[in-house]
Amino acid sequence: MEARMNKGAAPGARRPERAGFENGLADILEMSSRLMASRGFHGTSMRDLAEATGRSLSGLYHYFRNKEDLLYLINYHGFTALNAAWPQVAARFDDPHDRLYAFVYLHTHYYVAHMDAMRVMNWGTQVLVPERAETIVALKDRHTTDLSNAVREVVRASGQKAGGARVERLTYLLFGMMNWVFGWYSTGVHGNVEALIDDIYRTFVGGIRGSREGVPPVAAVRAAVRAALSAPAGSAPARSSRRARRARS
Repeated sequence: MEARMNKGAAPGARRPERAGFENGLADILEMSSRLMASRGFHGTSMRDLAEATGRSLSGLYHYFRNKEDLLYLINYHGFTALNAAWPQVAARFDDPHDRLYAFVYLHTHYYVAHMDAMRVMNWGTQVLVPERAETIVALKDRHTTDLSNAVREVVRASGQKAGGARVERLTYLLFGMMNWVFGWYSTGVHGNVEALIDDIYRTFVGGIRGSREGVPPVAAVRAAVRAALSAPAGSAPARSSRRARRARS
């Protein structure tokens, strides 16, 4: 499932002066995202962007005034696409688990299809002027709220209390699973995106259900980790058998 970009001009973008403006902008955003994702924001110049997109500098300035504009537009179009698609998807499902799976599918499928743009979108808004940063933060907050609501419904459907702190924790854990795929995922190595989405969903929902099967005695493990972190560097760790740990727990 691939959400389509909102075809209206983004707030702050230069207004279309001819037919095809938006299609041209979409192409520029895609190619510029690829370059920025590899070189970083500060390592990318407007001249680099013009060369990568096959346009003159003056042609590039027709669409935006500087690379801060570009960063804003990449974020705006990405989050607007996700936020526009979600209500249409969510309205089709009543079951909380179906709805959560649908969100994971939407977010991860869009992410993988626009990996470079999503990498750029994960940088944050520090280099944007406050007004534009607030716009992007509001779009991100809406997307986060949509996932938080879906997570809350699944927690409640599992017969558990859906307290605010736990729901927020689970929401960001799930975002972490979905967003970090840019650091390692490859369809040629790790399988198709549907298999990836299924594994993310099953791992997350399995954690909510809270099975303790195969989990070691947590008190002993926590104590061992704390001791290791506080021990002088290079010191030999004390070994402890599982039988001994069970006797102490």
